[in-house]
Amino acid sequence: MPRATLPVILAGLFALAGTVPVRAQDDAGSRLSASLQQLRAGRAIRVAGEVIEPSQELIALYGARAVPIWRADAATNLSVAIRASTHDGLTPDHYHARVLVERAPAHATSDPALDLLRTDALVRLARDLRNGRGRPTAEARAASPIADAEALMPALQRAIATGDVGGVLASLRPQHFIYRGLLESLARLRGVEAGGGWAPVPSGPSMRRDSSDARVPLLRARLHHSGDLDPTTAAGTSHVFDRELDVAVRRFQHRHGLNEDGIVGPLTLAALNVPVAERIATVRVNLERARWIARDLPERFLVVNIAGARVYALDAGKVIFESRAIVGKTATTTPIFTANMQRIELNPTWTVPRSINGEVLSSIRRNPSYLAREGMRVLTNAGREVPRGSINYSSYTGRSFPYVFRQDPGPANALGRIKLLFPNAFNVYLHDTPSRGLFAQEQRLFSHGCVRVENPVALAALVLDDPDWGVAALEAAIATGRTRVIEVRRQLPVMILYWTASTDLHGELHFYRDVYGRDDAILDVLDRSTASGD
Repeated sequence: MPRATLPVILAGLFALAGTVPVRAQDDAGSRLSASLQQLRAGRAIRVAGEVIEPSQELIALYGARAVPIWRADAATNLSVAIRASTHDGLTPDHYHARVLVERAPAHATSDPALDLLRTDALVRLARDLRNGRGRPTAEARAASPIADAEALMPALQRAIATGDVGGVLASLRPQHFIYRGLLESLARLRGVEAGGGWAPVPSGPSMRRDSSDARVPLLRARLHHSGDLDPTTAAGTSHVFDRELDVAVRRFQHRHGLNEDGIVGPLTLAALNVPVAERIATVRVNLERARWIARDLPERFLVVNIAGARVYALDAGKVIFESRAIVGKTATTTPIFTANMQRIELNPTWTVPRSINGEVLSSIRRNPSYLAREGMRVLTNAGREVPRGSINYSSYTGRSFPYVFRQDPGPANALGRIKLLFPNAFNVYLHDTPSRGLFAQEQRLFSHGCVRVENPVALAALVLDDPDWGVAALEAAIATGRTRVIEVRRQLPVMILYWTASTDLHGELHFYRDVYGRDDAILDVLDRSTASGD
């Protein structure tokens, strides 16, 4: 929108969508009353190209009085807060910055159009900081409840009455260490971007300790930028990959969910060469995710980060357990949800999900002894065993197969020696696996949706929180080969989430690949223009 002088803007500032424009010379109270009337009727209004949607909060802030409610000090502080919304990864234009920050002076407090724009901007900013700007369906299930209009009203009223807009808005954002760390990381990365970003490291043979390569100085510069190489260390021109660089590469790999081998191979090189602008976008996306869930968290809970393929246990704000995990393939994704841990099962049987029957049938056709080798039985839906050799498996598809496959406990059991159950609509749980070698892979997308844990017995002992069921006792019970169920006495929420960037207690920034391709949808919501509504 081209710039215009303030008188021109104020003269044509207020036009009701779908109605006859209100004349600039109309009484301010009448104009405000007419606008509020439209909003109460559920109709959006348009002001200088900016759309104001009906909202309970905005209408309630004016109440029955159609008079401007903004003082100059509050209006000034709102403008500052709108500009500062970028620090939270938000977009100032969503809060009418083009009018309220770039054009309208804070002392212009009598015009009803500006007053309504300011109120709408405050409501939007408060909502977005408290609830998040948008919640794509796939990630909304595990989110904290959205604060409704009534819950936000005291903060909105306080901001306008006291003028402390910035302070009130700051109180609405998550206070969790992950959110604070992401805020600080966003500022650091924007500083790197302002300085020109980092140069890519050209492709070539893998680099490792004691090797010599002309790209080593570029690698050093890249790791200086991200803070993985001590900034007090001289960059130097040596082509030798020394001990100091080896440590820095391992730290970078640790922060990016890669195998910490100190070797700059294809995956590490690809992570090094992600532009700083993309890293900034990823942090913004995960600040949004944090606004969905990083408040009112329980003191003690488990988290599975699907993107990072890791399981964590947190207690009183500290990470007390961490383990690699294996999560769902892109075709059979691990769902996002929250449920409560209820029981541990030792030496479990595995009832094959109907969705996997086709795979089992294919294995039987390739090898008729497959079922016997894998310790699988065939059952009716009522649980009666059917002789394995009595069925013509080639006559069925995975969908038409009328029986149930169940695998006995044992070394080949797909669930391994132990599973941790938290009942949910997706029939997803945490469990062991006989395929231990898969945990060494850098990308661990191998399951049909459940989560395999590298150290499941240690996790089970932590979950049970019972002196009678430590790791040694669990191992002894597993060694008997008998199936046993142990109830969890202390409620423990399990949150299955998806984070492509996060920070730890020390503010260290971690990135993970967007393995399910979900970041772009959130970034689109954060950046989408609101000039014609959103």
